[in-house]
Amino acid sequence: MKVPISDYAVLDLEAPVRPAYECSISGSVYWLVWCRYCGKWHRHGPAEGHREAHCNDSESPYWRVGYNLAYAGKLEASTSS
Repeated sequence: MKVPISDYAVLDLEAPVRPAYECSISGSVYWLVWCRYCGKWHRHGPAEGHREAHCNDSESPYWRVGYNLAYAGKLEASTSS
């Protein structure tokens, strides 16, 4: 079930919540989510709500249902590269 949280965003009540860390890449702000299934950072636009995962592995549960972003603070530049 999807619940609207703004004019543009929804929460999917069936999807997990993942912490999202703010960072700046080439002058643009993104939110990064660490994926323990594919071992990569997934990059999304900066706003809470439901997202599709960028996993290339259909075995990842995120690939099927995505996840909800929850702001978790700023990420240091050295960690996101």
